[in-house]
Amino acid sequence: MQYSEKDLPVRLHDGEMLVLDDGNEVRWESNGEAKAVFIGSSFDATLELFPAQEEKVNVGGKNFVLTAFFEDALEVKKA
Repeated sequence: MQYSEKDLPVRLHDGEMLVLDDGNEVRWESNGEAKAVFIGSSFDATLELFPAQEEKVNVGGKNFVLTAFFEDALEVKKA
C-alpha cells in the first residue's frame, strides 16, 4: 500500500511506503530487531531505529517524527 502526506499520521507496515508532497519516499526494511529507514530513492538506509525509539527528521524543509514499534510497523507523523 502507498500513503501520501495527507494521510499522516500513518503506520507503515512491511512493504508499504509513504510518498511526501515533495516526492520523497519513506519506507523501511527489517534489520533484525531494528528498522532500516530509507528516505528518498536511495538504497542506503538513512537511519536505523530500534523498537520504541523515536527520531525527528527534516525532509524537504518539513519536520517529521518517526517511531519504530515491536510489531512490524513504523509510525510517521508531522512534528
